[in-house]
Amino acid sequence: MKPFCRLLLLFLLVPGSLTVRAQPHAPLVVMNLAAHPDDEDGRTLTYYRHAKNAVAYSVIFTRGEGGQNEIGPELYEALGALRTEETERAARHLGTQVFFLNFYDFGFSKQADEAFEQWGGRDHVTARLVYLIRKLKPDVLFTNHDTVTVGPRRQHGQHQAVGLAAYDAFALAADPSYHPEQLREEGVDLWQPKRLFLRLWRGPADGAYDVAVPVGTTDPATGRPYYERAIAAIEEHASQGMGLFADRLRTDAAYFVLLRSATDAPLDPADLAGNLAPNTAARPDLTYLIDAGRVPSLPAGTLTLDDDVAVPGQHLRLRWQAGSLPEGRLRWVFTGAADTTLHLDGGTPGTLTLRLDPGATPTVPKKVYQYARFTNHPPVVYALYAAGADTLLAAGYLPLEIAPPVHVEATREAVHLHPGTNHLPLHARVFDPQARHLTLEATVTRDDDGAVIGQTATTFAPAAGGRADTTLTLRLPAGLAPGDYTITFTARIAPALLPVEPARARLPGRVFDVAVPEGLRVGVVQSYDNTLTQALTELGVEHVLLDSLALAHGDFDDLHTIVVDIRAYLVRPDLRAHNDRLLEWVRRGGHLIVNYQKTFEWNPDADDPFVPGRKNPGHFAPYPLVLSRDRVTREDAPVTVLHPELPLFHRPNEITGTVWEGWVQERGLYFPGRYDPAYTELFAMSDPGEPPLRSSTLLASYGTGTYLYTALVWYRQLKNYHPGVYAFFANMLSLPLVDGRSLPAAGSE
Repeated sequence: MKPFCRLLLLFLLVPGSLTVRAQPHAPLVVMNLAAHPDDEDGRTLTYYRHAKNAVAYSVIFTRGEGGQNEIGPELYEALGALRTEETERAARHLGTQVFFLNFYDFGFSKQADEAFEQWGGRDHVTARLVYLIRKLKPDVLFTNHDTVTVGPRRQHGQHQAVGLAAYDAFALAADPSYHPEQLREEGVDLWQPKRLFLRLWRGPADGAYDVAVPVGTTDPATGRPYYERAIAAIEEHASQGMGLFADRLRTDAAYFVLLRSATDAPLDPADLAGNLAPNTAARPDLTYLIDAGRVPSLPAGTLTLDDDVAVPGQHLRLRWQAGSLPEGRLRWVFTGAADTTLHLDGGTPGTLTLRLDPGATPTVPKKVYQYARFTNHPPVVYALYAAGADTLLAAGYLPLEIAPPVHVEATREAVHLHPGTNHLPLHARVFDPQARHLTLEATVTRDDDGAVIGQTATTFAPAAGGRADTTLTLRLPAGLAPGDYTITFTARIAPALLPVEPARARLPGRVFDVAVPEGLRVGVVQSYDNTLTQALTELGVEHVLLDSLALAHGDFDDLHTIVVDIRAYLVRPDLRAHNDRLLEWVRRGGHLIVNYQKTFEWNPDADDPFVPGRKNPGHFAPYPLVLSRDRVTREDAPVTVLHPELPLFHRPNEITGTVWEGWVQERGLYFPGRYDPAYTELFAMSDPGEPPLRSSTLLASYGTGTYLYTALVWYRQLKNYHPGVYAFFANMLSLPLVDGRSLPAAGSE
């Protein structure tokens, strides 16, 4: 094993000159383990990176696909790609390198067992972590995630899985009998970390601790506390709204307890790595130096390519501004998807032809190809050396991504099919520069027996840039039976740079009928998601988006129903300001549906997210209703209808048990915990081994109108075109036209 690399330099790179100040880093490697983007311990990472000059890695088990998105409609893999980018930007503030283990975030869970089951088993999860430990060779592991699986303060089940895998991997990484096949890879060796720590969520008041890392001390480079870098990093996680919690990082210390140790060295009360021997085995690679900001890149604009997205086997012309390079004879090494060495002197032209490896793995579209690698930097790395020496002058990434020759994808999670003409929107992109023709096909098959129900195809020249966003028109036969179908999109190009297989994408299709009363008119208070308006359009329901002016005027008398979108009380200050207009409209006969909100934007004892120093209003609902963190995470949890006699379950659609079959991710979250007896509980449900929760959906009369609060994740099911949920959604919308405005006595069954 080569000795620990100490040739880490900080440079000030000026065109035509080079000033070098050596800064060999400490022989110390720390690794933070986290379940999701934004779970990383930014304060401790930045302290060890900048105060201790350590090599600092962040290992994240998922890409956050299962969360909610507070800035847009992206969910699932697309949300994972967004959160990956946020995490990488956060790491640039911290000076760390990020590795993703690529386990899929399937949403909140309460038990580690569910996470291990979804992720391929406890050994599979542990083995992947062991591989990275053997490769990166950390001295200290630390995590925010414990292994507690019971009790009111238990963590997310995926957090628990991280804690358990960390506990196991600590010893197994040094066990020669554990996955010995990993050791055949160069640089992957048996390795024993020295310490594993759990960070406490609160300070010493919660009990004993072993180490208090002084994250609030002053960083000489900035003149500000080290945690300031972590605040800048956490604010990058915009899709999770983490900027609201940034001030929680302003603490003098981060407190840790020791979980496992493999050393007799005494603990230092202020240093996780106190008294450990120097690490002489770890050898961070060039990408670490770049990502951690330990080596300069060439000035922006120095390097240009004739294409910023290319396909395997493609030739690219690289150009550079000679005046922006250091003076003298240079050796320029390119590695990754293109391996080339170039020797420069004063007479070398400022261009180079690079050929990408024909077997290179694509990196875009990111939501598809992000799972093929641990790290997410661009695929071609450059390193600039003085000729005849190993002195590294600059390093970075070429402004390039690699794509497949052709890509096709559906633009929705599912689609509603019906007899006759169907319009199937899709996105295609041709990346192969030689392709002149694109053929797109759509084939519909019945899931029950695989029978082909319909086909269509079209051929055309893709537009400039290769984009081909289009809609295929497909006719399906009369008498199309209700059920599940699959639409397969196929994209072919001709000619092609290299032999290429067609690109394919599959989209679920649903055939179902849903009734809505004639003349129903709905208003929507939209947040950041577009699912409600998409569903209303699909149902053919006339609807209008309510903007700030409409809310301020409060004139909704032409509407039967108003729907408040998920998390709207967080992102719509106009809704908070004019909520009383909605309640007055309900009192006069309107029907208001409020989808799930979170505790801190809703509860009266929480801080107003828009006005510092002020609490939320007393109540947004007509009667007291306080949210809790209770939820039902199993998407197949049994559901009991508590008042099946209500018109809501019969008109205009007869609701059956199929409404609860085939849900995705979860039942619901942030259920009301305390609420007025005026509300009627509609459902009871629970996760295994827990008592039933009865507050997922509450209905109340108010004046001559009705108010319905629901914490169930209808929007995920609507996005997936769930037939039963569409029917119940139509019934919720239609209530003021069919129910006669009568409710059972509160508390009766």
